[in-house]
Amino acid sequence: MFINIFGKRIRAALRNWSTLIWTWIFPIMMATLFYFAFSALDEADLLTVIPIGIVDNQEYGEDTAFRSALGSLSADGDDKLFEATIYPSAEDAGKALENQDIDGYITLENAAPNLTVSGSGLNQTIIKSFLDQYSQTKHAITSILAENPGAVSEISELFNRESFTKEISLTQNPPSQTINYFYALLAMVCMYGAFQGHESVSYLQANLSPLGARRTLSPAKRLPMVVYDLLASFVVHVLCLMMLVAYIVLVLGVDFGSNLWMVILTCGLGSLLGIAFGALISAVTKFKENIKVALIITITMICSYGAGLMVSGINYTIARTLPVLSWLNPAARIADSFYCLYYYDNLSKYFLNLGILAAMTFTMFTITAFFLRRQRYESI
Repeated sequence: MFINIFGKRIRAALRNWSTLIWTWIFPIMMATLFYFAFSALDEADLLTVIPIGIVDNQEYGEDTAFRSALGSLSADGDDKLFEATIYPSAEDAGKALENQDIDGYITLENAAPNLTVSGSGLNQTIIKSFLDQYSQTKHAITSILAENPGAVSEISELFNRESFTKEISLTQNPPSQTINYFYALLAMVCMYGAFQGHESVSYLQANLSPLGARRTLSPAKRLPMVVYDLLASFVVHVLCLMMLVAYIVLVLGVDFGSNLWMVILTCGLGSLLGIAFGALISAVTKFKENIKVALIITITMICSYGAGLMVSGINYTIARTLPVLSWLNPAARIADSFYCLYYYDNLSKYFLNLGILAAMTFTMFTITAFFLRRQRYESI
């Protein structure tokens, strides 16, 4: 009986295109959209080479110290900061600035560098910081030589820049502004397993479909039929999740960290929770089919919003201001499980999330079984 029911439920699930669209095709489209829309967010924080202009006047040609300082920061290499372009006049440099070919241009006047920019931003701030540091160093050298022409050793110390800070990483992987969107997407797809759970239970309810009536009249016990149906639904939904994870990791190139097997484990438990959620909605409520589906979608999207699918960082805001609501949100727990795997070496919080998800799943399956056992039909 197991092979018969399991096989037929697998085939029925694979033929249901509306469910496959929600749990497979739609998430792949969303992942692709996230990739093209948010892929530049992580690169925005990286320091890039800044294009600047230099007005080639007489003072610039005579100031070898400034040309040497600028050349050291414009030389090719890993430490290259500026891409300097020489312009014969300030008018030419101004046109390049208007065309946004450069972020600013420098003019040497009265032995001092003057910066001209068209706006304010990180690049303009970096250019100004360089010029301020150069001017301060030049003024210090001039003052030292004026008071003590023989203090050459003190001058050399002005160029020694010692850092008193050390860069360390608090996480095992570099921070990413885009990875949370993919985690929230996976959490949403896990909860969309509710479609599979809803179908499995509705196929056993005599008042919802002719198939349910026939299966209710069959001599087979209801509990094994429910278990076999839900197991087949779980297999199909996990396959959809695995294809989505493979697409995100292998095709889009999104790094999920080194604990990929635990990512799969989380997807499996999240799938079980989604199926339990759908089975609960189908067993407890007495609404029509389309209302039950609308209820599943509505609750899933609300939970996904709380997990950060629509607004980045909203999940942290909810966790800080309404912690109980955050802990009771299954989508937030699933997304946070992925987050813990990516960032933390200590997996204690990860297993805490899994424990909460398992408790939610067990509770929903228990309530579903209670309601299914109480269902009786006077006539079919």
